[in-house]
Amino acid sequence: MLLCLFVVSGVVHGGVADRSETAAMSFAAPSGMFTVGESLEYEVSYSVFHLGTVRIEVIDQMPKGGTSVYRAKAYMDSYDGVPFVSLHFVFYSEMDPEAYSVFFSGYDTKDPNNTSFADYAFDYDGHVVTYEKGVKQKPEVTLKGSDTISTTFQDGLSLFFFARANARMQKKMKVPTFVNEKKVNTFMNFMNKIVPMEIDAVKYPIRTVELGGTADFVGIFGLTGGFQGWFSDDEAAIPIVARMKVILGSVYIELKKWNRPGWYPPRVN
Repeated sequence: MLLCLFVVSGVVHGGVADRSETAAMSFAAPSGMFTVGESLEYEVSYSVFHLGTVRIEVIDQMPKGGTSVYRAKAYMDSYDGVPFVSLHFVFYSEMDPEAYSVFFSGYDTKDPNNTSFADYAFDYDGHVVTYEKGVKQKPEVTLKGSDTISTTFQDGLSLFFFARANARMQKKMKVPTFVNEKKVNTFMNFMNKIVPMEIDAVKYPIRTVELGGTADFVGIFGLTGGFQGWFSDDEAAIPIVARMKVILGSVYIELKKWNRPGWYPPRVN
C-alpha cells in the first residue's frame, strides 16, 4: 500500500540483505539529512512507458511528546491515460531525529468524494501501535485496532528517510516496518559501494552509494521482493535512482527535480 519506492523496491543487485542486525534506536541521522523545505520529484517508468511521478517534501520540524519530530509528505500520482494504472496517494509521516516513525497517515485520493485513509500512531513508551482505517467523508471508522511493539518501527514514508540516514554505512539490517496494519520486516544491505550514475537532469556522472535488499510484503505498483537504490554520496544522501521488482517486471525511478538550498549532486572525481 505504502510509499516504499526506494527502500522497499527494485531488483536486488550486489547481494541481498540477510536477517542479521535488527534496527534499534542507537544511531544518529546525519545532521544535514533532514532539511526543512526540501522537495524531491521523481518519475516512475516501466520499460518504455512513463507511469507517473512521486514528490516528497520535508514540511517542518515541531515539538511533540517531549521530543522534536520532522513532518514529511509524499504525493504519488500516475499519469492520465496510462493503461491499467490509476494511482493517486498522499502519505504523511512524523519522524524523530533518528528517522523512526512516530505517526503515519496515508490517503487514497483517486476519488475525491471517497477518500480512504489509514492512520498509525506509535507509542514506544507504552509498547503499542494503534491504527484506524476509514473513509474521510464518512464519520465511522471501518477498522480500528492495536498491536504490541518492543522496538522502533518504520512506516512506508519514514523508511525512505531511514534508508537515507544509513546509506553511507556498511552493514546489513532487519528493519521492523508497519505496513497494511501488520508488523513486517524490510531487509537492507548498506554496501557503501561507490557507483557513478547518470540521469537526464544532471549533465555529469553523479557519485552515489548503492544499497539493496528485500521486503517481505507487497506494496504499491505490485511491489514484491527485492530492491536496489543509489543515493548521493554526501551528507544529504538523496536517492538518485532506484529499481523495484513488481509482479510484471521491474520499475525504474529517477530523480527529475529538486529544491534543496545549496545542494548539487556530487560529481564523480
